[in-house]
This record gives sequence, structure tokens and C-alpha cells, in this order.
Amino acid sequence: AVVLAIPDGDWSLAAKGLDVGAHDYVFDPVDATELVLRLRGKVNRKRMSDRLRNNVTDGLRLAVTDPLTGLYNRRYATQHLTRIVQRSAESRKSFALMLLDIDNFKSVNDRFGHASGDAVLAEFSRRIQENLRGVDLISRLGGEEFLIAMPDTSENQARIASERLRRVIEETPFLAAPAAKTLSITVSIGVTLGLPDQTDVDRLI
Repeated sequence: AVVLAIPDGDWSLAAKGLDVGAHDYVFDPVDATELVLRLRGKVNRKRMSDRLRNNVTDGLRLAVTDPLTGLYNRRYATQHLTRIVQRSAESRKSFALMLLDIDNFKSVNDRFGHASGDAVLAEFSRRIQENLRGVDLISRLGGEEFLIAMPDTSENQARIASERLRRVIEETPFLAAPAAKTLSITVSIGVTLGLPDQTDVDRLI
């Protein structure tokens, strides 16, 4: 916030200052107590504004993301897939869809508890994110099932990417918290190609 210090009694200058963007004014010579109170009020209003803005931002983020993994949720993925299909039709380039399912995930929860299952899901999501492009859509459909959409992607590129993901999941053991035991996790991946003239995303999935 901007507080303007102006000559005592210059109301015209005070009005001009407020008109060009100052938030408040004090007359010079400045009374220290008054200045402290005015500045403290501005800081408090700024903090309240920041809290409101953060609340709105957090609310929007929670509406489209999965709280455990930080990935986009099913609702956002459905909307975003529609845009990918539209861009594919305009650019005449294919896109790839992948469905990923963690193998035998129920046994992780049964043997080590849900906290370990959550740790595996979070680490699984991190590895996927680190091994795909920024333009690729990564979402958690629910449970241990994930959806990836890769715009401007050929069948061969999709196969290479899916094999890379399969390896990074299988080759490094997962840590099952809080038991601190290592688990061997594998993933099954289905891959299909969306062509520019295909508009039925549900059929592709």
C-alpha cells in the first residue's frame, strides 16, 4: 500500500494523490503515532487480502486435484481430454492415452496398512511426473488407477514412454511407511492412439 506524505492542508494534492493510486495520505509534518496506526492498518488489510486470495486459490486447486498425490482428478481429466481431442482435430496430429494400474495393490494395504498404500501411491505419482513431459496430462482416476494423455504423440513414442514408466516403477523398490519395508511394485499399462478424426474419448479409454 502507498501512503502519501503531503504539505499540511494541501487537500488538492491529497485528492490528486488518491486519484493516481495512493491508498492513504498524512500531512507533513507527520505525527509519528498517526503514521504508525495508518501503516499498521494497511498491513493488516494486506494480510487479510492475502488470506482471502490464498483461500480462493486453494479452493480452486482442491477442486481439480487429488489430495493424496497432487495429480489432477477424474473431473479435470475429463474436461482436459476434450481440449486435447479438439487440438488433435485442428493440428491433424495423433495423441496417446495410457491407463496405468498398480499390480496387486490391494495386498499392499492388506499386509502393511493404508498408510503404506498411500506412501506407495504418492511415490508412484512422483516417478510418473518425473518421467513425462510438462504438456502431458497425468491424473488419478481413483484407487490405484491412473490416466495419462500425451498430445502430439505417435504410437512409437507412446510405446517408448510406457516402457520407460514401467521400468522406473519396477526397477527401484518402494518404501512402505511406517513399516519402513521395501516393496517390489509393478504396473500394467494399456496404450491406445487417438487419431484426429476420433472424438469418442470414452471408447478410447
